[in-house]
Amino acid sequence: MKYVRYGRTAAFVSSLAMGAMTFGGSNLWKLSGVELDTAEKMIKKCVDAGINLFDTADIYDAGDSEKILGKAISPYREQVMIATKMRGRMGQGINQSGLSRHHMHIALKDSLKRLETSWVDIYQYHGWDSYSDFEEILSTMERFVQEGRVLYPALSNFSAWQMATLQSMAQEKGYSRYESAQLNYSLLNRDIEHEITPFLKYSNMTLLAWSPLHGGLLTGKYHKGEKPKEGYRMGDRGFFFPYFEEGRGWKIIEKVKKIAEEQGCKPSQVALSWIVEKGHVAIIGARSMEQLNENLESVDVNLKRSQRDSLDKMTSGRDMYPGWMIGRQGEDKKAFQILE
Repeated sequence: MKYVRYGRTAAFVSSLAMGAMTFGGSNLWKLSGVELDTAEKMIKKCVDAGINLFDTADIYDAGDSEKILGKAISPYREQVMIATKMRGRMGQGINQSGLSRHHMHIALKDSLKRLETSWVDIYQYHGWDSYSDFEEILSTMERFVQEGRVLYPALSNFSAWQMATLQSMAQEKGYSRYESAQLNYSLLNRDIEHEITPFLKYSNMTLLAWSPLHGGLLTGKYHKGEKPKEGYRMGDRGFFFPYFEEGRGWKIIEKVKKIAEEQGCKPSQVALSWIVEKGHVAIIGARSMEQLNENLESVDVNLKRSQRDSLDKMTSGRDMYPGWMIGRQGEDKKAFQILE
């Protein structure tokens, strides 16, 4: 396993992190279905492989993901770091979502209970709240840190200006730094490279890349012009998410397949290796031990410089992924309505 320094801290995190979005029996988002017995096997396999970062969120399977992760990870709690998120809707009440002090307080209390732990290593805002006040969310998070219930504040799905404002205000007030940002990043989406990754580099924040296989598209199991099959993530959901520009996207997928043949590995392993070799953390997810093993083996893939260069050249460009954060019309938008 490879490791990177976590932000400016003295802690190190594995270049592959295990995402627990697949954990949960109710399968509300057509993404989960991993029950406790399988989750326990997955966690053990990850720990044995050197993974020490596990990511979830309160809204994943309406809290079941946190419950299963908490139980499965308990034997290794002091060996690993747990990251979770808050902001999404956890009930029908008007204040049961967002980044108000009220909701943040309840969200952390409930997450700790579900995770069966007294602290969260990395606590992330799960997206921007247009009603939020910077001072309110900063001071609330800082109180969590002072209480020892949160070790490292972090964020997810923020724009560059939001990150910069938050980080500068935290520094001005002497609050804890924000050490990482979790964002969608893959060979099919390099949009964050235009403003966000330069800011992350400037402020020494770690990038945690969610959906590094772009919803499974970079595994090579989907084909242009074919309807996704049931039993696969996209087939069960009925649409592709995250969104990708199909005109260039399928060509990129074919390129990944070709490099995988050259390397004697799987397309997914090429896509993950590409992210890891850039010094980022790729959050993997799996619904079976077979998928997990395939992802873990990506650390053994070493892309040739010519292969990296060809992937970089083919996948660069602002038009690859035109700003899902600001709201798209279409089915991909449905996946985020639970946050509202």
